[in-house]
Amino acid sequence: MFEPISDNVALSQKIVAKVTDAITRGELRPGDRLPTEREMAAQFQVSRTSIRDAIKILTGRGLLTVKHGVGIFVADPNKSIEDSWAHDAQSANLRDLFEIRKMLETEASFYAAERASDEDIKRISEILDEALVHESDLQSLSLYDARFHVAIAEASKNLLLVKVMWSLLESLEEGRRSSLEIPGRAAISIREHQAILKAITEHDSNRARNAMLAHLTSVEGSVQSRPVAINTEK
Repeated sequence: MFEPISDNVALSQKIVAKVTDAITRGELRPGDRLPTEREMAAQFQVSRTSIRDAIKILTGRGLLTVKHGVGIFVADPNKSIEDSWAHDAQSANLRDLFEIRKMLETEASFYAAERASDEDIKRISEILDEALVHESDLQSLSLYDARFHVAIAEASKNLLLVKVMWSLLESLEEGRRSSLEIPGRAAISIREHQAILKAITEHDSNRARNAMLAHLTSVEGSVQSRPVAINTEK
């Protein structure tokens, strides 16, 4: 499941980063059971002390939960938030939904452009490449759309924002798919995503923020032109 850690610098922090990345990428989902401490120590090729320290940090951040005598599991830290989003999203109007996305995602793009590592940029680019491959498959495209936006939040290095983004986008999944059914919307969104990625790649914070704002405003306009079940998207 995990690859070895190559050096001794802040081992526990490196393990924390790898596990957090696996959770953010969807490789580990809420409820998944992790290997035992002994197994993870062997996989990472570190001491069990480093594993315990990492688990303690991840548990403190609400990403893992330890059930003594049972195992280590990926926590569901978003559940209460997600339930609240899901309930509120059903009754929220189009303006409210897009306003909150603009507030969150424009700033996420700004900070992603400032803080994104080469690995972050590679991940966002790979997600966008997959979206292009699946452009005609709306269900898959909707998933890659959500991953694109969450990957930007992760690149901002704000863990709380990542949690909120997953909750918001998952609760609005039906509306996101509906918006992609609008003729030409998928292709337009992919082009807009490319503009966002370009700004992040060039570490141009203001342009990244403006590109995300332009994207969400464009999607909002498309959705307004055709009523959908739960308003929002992409």
